[in-house]
Parts: sequence; structure tokens; C-alpha cells
Amino acid sequence: MHEIYLPENNIEAYLVQGLLESEGVECEIRGEYLPGAAGELPAGNNISLWVHENEVEAAKAVLQRYEAGEFAAE
Repeated sequence: MHEIYLPENNIEAYLVQGLLESEGVECEIRGEYLPGAAGELPAGNNISLWVHENEVEAAKAVLQRYEAGEFAAE
């Protein structure tokens, strides 16, 4: 597995995961429960999206389109 994206929060993580999977790229979210373990302590963002090695290039292409705003709601 290869880390492919660091979302801002859980909402973006699920949004991007759904986008990748709708484009045929299997994606796994890791670290989604870590912020809750920190309690009231300040914690950095530990959420990340991971894909299989053979899907890295396809994932990067989808993420590039996402960051360019191609999937924005109108």
C-alpha cells in the first residue's frame, strides 16, 4: 500500500475515497479514529488515504483532477 493523500478531515477523507472508488481505484482510509484518542490535547491531522502500488498512477490522475476543481458541485 502507498500513502496517496492527506485530507483536511474525516469528511474530506470519505469524499475523496468515494471519488477514487467511483473512478475504479480501491482506497483505504487510515488514522480516522486517532483524533478522538487525543481527547482535548492538540493533535495534528493523522488521517491519510492509501492505495495499492499498482493503482498509484491512476489515483494521482484522479487527485490531480480533484485538486483542479473538476469534480466541484455546480
